[in-house]
Amino acid sequence: MIDNALTWWIQILYRRALAVLLVAGIITVLAVKSMMSLSVSTHLEALMPQGAKSVQTLNDALKKTGSFASIQIVVHSDDPKVSLEFIKQAKLEIDQYKWVGSSQYYEDIDVLEEHKLLLLNLEELEQLEKDINQAYPTLVAQELAEIFGTNVTFTLRENNLSGNSDTEIDTSRIEEIQTSVSTSPVTQRLFTSEDGLTAILVVWPKPGLESLTDSKRMVDEAQLVVDKLMSYKYGQNIEVGVAGRIANKVAQFDTIVADLKLGLLSAIILISILIIWSYRTAIALPVILIPLVIGIIWTLGMTAITVGSLNLITVFLTLILFGLGIDYGIHNFSRYREERRKGADVEAALGIVMRRTGSASFIAALTTSLAFFSLTLTQFRAFTEFGVIAGMGVILIFISMYSILPALLVVAEKLGWKASRLAKSQGLQMGGHNHFNPLKHRRLVIGITLALVVFAGIFAPKMQFEKNIKNLEAAQPADLIAATEAVRRVFPDGHDRAIVVVQTQAELIAIDAYFKKLIADDVQTPTIKKISSLLDFIPSTDEQTKRLAVIHRLAKFAQELKGIDEAKYISANRYLDIESLRISDLPEALRRTYLGTESEPGYLLYIYNSVSMDDSRLAKQFYDDAANFTVGEHTYYSASEGFIFVEMLALMKADALKAIILVTLTIIVLVFFLVRSIKGTVVIILPPLIGVVITVGIMGAFGPSLSIMNMVILPSLVGISVDNSIHIFHRYKSDLGGKGDDADILNIMNTTGRAAVLTTFTTLIGFGGMITASMGGLRSMGALAIIGFLSCLLMIWILLPILLQTYRRFAK
Repeated sequence: MIDNALTWWIQILYRRALAVLLVAGIITVLAVKSMMSLSVSTHLEALMPQGAKSVQTLNDALKKTGSFASIQIVVHSDDPKVSLEFIKQAKLEIDQYKWVGSSQYYEDIDVLEEHKLLLLNLEELEQLEKDINQAYPTLVAQELAEIFGTNVTFTLRENNLSGNSDTEIDTSRIEEIQTSVSTSPVTQRLFTSEDGLTAILVVWPKPGLESLTDSKRMVDEAQLVVDKLMSYKYGQNIEVGVAGRIANKVAQFDTIVADLKLGLLSAIILISILIIWSYRTAIALPVILIPLVIGIIWTLGMTAITVGSLNLITVFLTLILFGLGIDYGIHNFSRYREERRKGADVEAALGIVMRRTGSASFIAALTTSLAFFSLTLTQFRAFTEFGVIAGMGVILIFISMYSILPALLVVAEKLGWKASRLAKSQGLQMGGHNHFNPLKHRRLVIGITLALVVFAGIFAPKMQFEKNIKNLEAAQPADLIAATEAVRRVFPDGHDRAIVVVQTQAELIAIDAYFKKLIADDVQTPTIKKISSLLDFIPSTDEQTKRLAVIHRLAKFAQELKGIDEAKYISANRYLDIESLRISDLPEALRRTYLGTESEPGYLLYIYNSVSMDDSRLAKQFYDDAANFTVGEHTYYSASEGFIFVEMLALMKADALKAIILVTLTIIVLVFFLVRSIKGTVVIILPPLIGVVITVGIMGAFGPSLSIMNMVILPSLVGISVDNSIHIFHRYKSDLGGKGDDADILNIMNTTGRAAVLTTFTTLIGFGGMITASMGGLRSMGALAIIGFLSCLLMIWILLPILLQTYRRFAK
């Protein structure tokens, strides 16, 4: 049945090649339309399981806060007035855009200024009352002594207070208070540096604008505002930039896209040169690359339908699928050319490609795709989505390579191109004059292999995990770095903090007390800098009652002393004639910060870290202190992107080995099922598996460290390298009835084996282009790919022939 179906398909390809290409074109157009809806998420939470507690907590906090991120327009000049004027004009301009929820360059703190005494704690107020009670009678006595020229004792009988003009008192506290209440009240807190030269406009987007497209639009329009104002209002002594998390996210993605474009372009150019040099014909390029590109387009179209988006890991699948898929094209083209040069006609050559190379490719595609699908059994979402997309991609590229590629060969032959006239391939040869023949050096090859395995056994356990997420990011543009540094001068605390959402004020009070005690007690390994909540501005009802009682006593006392200095009384009375402070009294910016969106109930509490969240070791310490904690009988969870990174690293460590084992076991089981031989399975699996082990050993000895970005290379190594082993072994099995000596093995290695070398080098070029990327994560992917594929190729090239020779001896 299978042979009949293949015969029918070969006839369709030979007789209806144009129709096959037309149908493929229609499917490709539909895939492109589907692909246009594909989005890319740059959020770390997109790599985590949906049920992860850190992700749930972050999403809940996001509902309450509306957004974690803002855009900041930053200006620095040598004149504070110029900086402030620029920011005011920028606010007028940017507020016109529909995506802007609010913008501010200052906080309205008039109500906080008026209630500054209420914001002192009870101990401070009682000490202030005590100081005033002790000082004022003495001060009055001293003033009267100057008037009358004699020693004076002044007594307030109602308050039972007395002071003598000869008494010396410390007036520093009184003078401090007098200065505070006599100066003009501060009603605004500008977002400026201490010298006023740097000013910032903070722009908060409306809720729901979290996509990368929205982010790029917002950053672009903020930059338009900056450029517009700079073009006609200000001179050269001013520096302006756009900063903030949204700007950072867009800059990182733009760098990724630029790196991928450069990597793909250089890879295509180098691979084209390699293929033309190897096959000595330009027709090999469209015949191999067109089906590959179409297969990748089909994959992206299906990804849009099934997964819906790409994440920070799967966004690089284009490069990985390029390396996985080109194997089929090179093997097919090599075998077709070989058969045509032997004298087979077009249809017969296609039959051999479809039946022999195709069956090997089918085994390779089936094992590789199912191996990738096995990654869905891991918890790490980056692995599961990678497995789904890569698995689909291998199947769809296989279909493309065995429908579009043969049809292109038929059309090319009909147009006058003759594969039978192609020159012999250029490249690596095995055996013959002055060429290395591993079959003649068995002991040397086995010794080298054992030495490399021992090396890997020693150093593989020393493999490190990347601890600093900054090492994975791209270097920021100079203007963004300058703008970010300027922001730190104004907001030294930054926004790298954890957020807790609570439902009641009683919970807020309890958590506030819990962390203040923790900060005071944890002097050995402090990780928390401070906490901030509504309680910093709205004391509890009980606290306000106690503090107001003291303030009202001070107000009554001030009333009695009004006649001595009426001007001071008037200025001080603003701070004494107050009532309780309510949430509704606070300025909008503070309500937004500590209450979030009005649609969600509850309060927000912020935990500021005193350690770097870029270093996973330090981030883990902060995580242990603040990620979850129990107050009373209730356990609370904090939201932070840094906490997601900590959990993600732990999950990655747990799943990385699991992923490699799953892929390897799946491939072993499937290869055994398809070749029905333990010996054959060992021959196919052992060389690439040893290559992967050597790769891990090199990582342990020299690097690179395993990271959330390059870890997908390891399971990919197994899949791509096993493909080559399967093709060589399958060719060997089909030619087993040949001469019956080592010549068959050398011939296979110099035909199918050389195609495997070519596929490995094309894959290396595809990944190697990332080694020059500006993004650290991409560079580590490129470095690991180069090390891994060369290690696997070495084992296939020197060890596989010996295993085939041994297999032949046992097969006799």
